[in-house]
Amino acid sequence: MQTDIPLKRLTMLRAADLLPLFGLPYAELLAVETLELPANEARLDNVLRVRSPAGQEYLHVIEWQGYRDPALLWRMAGYLSWLGQREPGTTIAGTIVYLSPECDIGDTLTQSIDGQAVHTWHIPCVRLWEQDAAAALAAGSLGLIVLSPLMRNVAASMIEQAATMLIQQAPQPQQADLLSILGVFAERIMTIERFAQFVGKERLMESRLLDYLVAEKTAAIRAEGRAEGRVEGERQQAREYILDTLVTRFSPTVQDYRRVERALQAIEDLPRLNEIFRYALTTTDFAAFERAAFPPPTD
Repeated sequence: MQTDIPLKRLTMLRAADLLPLFGLPYAELLAVETLELPANEARLDNVLRVRSPAGQEYLHVIEWQGYRDPALLWRMAGYLSWLGQREPGTTIAGTIVYLSPECDIGDTLTQSIDGQAVHTWHIPCVRLWEQDAAAALAAGSLGLIVLSPLMRNVAASMIEQAATMLIQQAPQPQQADLLSILGVFAERIMTIERFAQFVGKERLMESRLLDYLVAEKTAAIRAEGRAEGRVEGERQQAREYILDTLVTRFSPTVQDYRRVERALQAIEDLPRLNEIFRYALTTTDFAAFERAAFPPPTD
């Protein structure tokens, strides 16, 4: 399940809805920011600028974690330290949101010598599977409603209820994206086909989420290609993104995987590879992907 782009987009659209999840005092969301990290030209997404009930402004870094990463706590500590150096007069807070138990490496970074702790850093975390899906729906917060498929006690009927609430309550410019994100998180409970049938394919087609994903991956492909100093680097990275997406979404057999891999190696046109990447993201099953990506020649 690819979650980076959906979670970034959800934070940008509904960050105010998510603040209660993080447990810090707040009265008003002032901004959601993306900051450049100049050391490695990466970006720090999901930085919330918040005002507390007493009027204090502070920064709150949200790190959505959808895979197991032993370096996560160090990375989070680095983000907070970098922000502190950038804005030394501002209080910096941070929360890790674990999407599943497999991702969870804890909330405390401890350094010890011969069993004696010399440094301990606690970073608050939220474990979404410990949150109650019914409570999220009852709260009526659109941001939490979108996250409800990742919470405990969720059922297919609740996914349908969540989709109905989004259709009825979400602002029209946000509705298609929020529904698409809900569909991504609901895949382990409800098939994409059933979800699309329930909400209507027309609504999902209005979403710009795939445009954000394709744009970000394309930018990454080009950046890595430039760093390698050759066009083939861009092509090969595009092929890898396509294959990784197919494995994540469809779990193809080894034979099917190798067939697509060979077909991709024969394609030299980068825009064509980017188009095939879009098919990998949007088609409903592996057979539909192959038909769209490699149509038979016409007479």
